[in-house]
Amino acid sequence: MTEVLTPPLAVYRIMPPFRENLRTVLVLSEQLIRWQRHADPDDFPARVTAEWQGPPEWQEIDYPSSSSSATVLSRRIADRVRDRFANGGTFVPVDLPEKPEGAYELFVAEHVVDCLNHEKSSEPRMPRGEIQRVVFRPDALPYHLPAFRIPECPWAVHWNGWAVDLLRDLIGEDNLELRLVWSTDPEAKPHRAPMGF
Repeated sequence: MTEVLTPPLAVYRIMPPFRENLRTVLVLSEQLIRWQRHADPDDFPARVTAEWQGPPEWQEIDYPSSSSSATVLSRRIADRVRDRFANGGTFVPVDLPEKPEGAYELFVAEHVVDCLNHEKSSEPRMPRGEIQRVVFRPDALPYHLPAFRIPECPWAVHWNGWAVDLLRDLIGEDNLELRLVWSTDPEAKPHRAPMGF
């Protein structure tokens, strides 16, 4: 009998890279934050407003939001992943100055999954409830979803490794910062503060 090898499970936070002259966006949506915290269907955003960070001459990128709660993708990337990500959330338009309708979209990760290993994870830090050391229970990890949120920190979007690989292939490794949150690979080193700035 041959042993079937499976790749290690991994969960990430995705951000734009930290380098000069990149134009990023700041999503301005109290409605999104309310929905993430309380899951009231009336608060689910049909669209969000954002503002540019940086002058117009700076480079625009496919993943411009550094917020762990607001995943913004260019339309080019959103169109390429829309079908693969459909089971995990909804794409909504982002209103940005100087950009046509639909140039950028927000992927709203809809699923909150109870998969945290409380004994091995650090305590949430107030006031935001950020968890510095996150350990998941592999049997409860929603690997079929591209991204998910957890009850202990419902504003933070966690990305499964397969979705990160897809985005990296489409966007390019130089145009993303990938912070490892957790992995079943004992050699992998999680980022010291994956949800921090």
